Amino acid sequence: MKAWIVAGTILIPVLIVVLRRLSGQLGLLADAAAVVSAFGFGILSAFAVLDIRRHDTVYSTEVHRLFDSFWFLAFGGYLGLYLISLLLWSAFKTFRREPS
Repeated sequence: MKAWIVAGTILIPVLIVVLRRLSGQLGLLADAAAVVSAFGFGILSAFAVLDIRRHDTVYSTEVHRLFDSFWFLAFGGYLGLYLISLLLWSAFKTFRREPS
């Protein structure tokens, strides 16, 4: 399982960069998915904090329930992979601009 996680962490950002290179519309789709993920991630986090504050529960134990949420993990996972793809894209663009 750990090997799949490492492989996905490497391959998915590279795939996003390749898709961005092939088509601007696919890059725009990746950007739009990142915006949706950022909103979802933030809203789920805010709801978790609201519930903790409303019920006056212990933050350090109660917040871990959020980590069991499929959507929280999906949004956060995509944002992490998207960030890596942006770093790769930036390096790719810089490399292509630099004279040898």
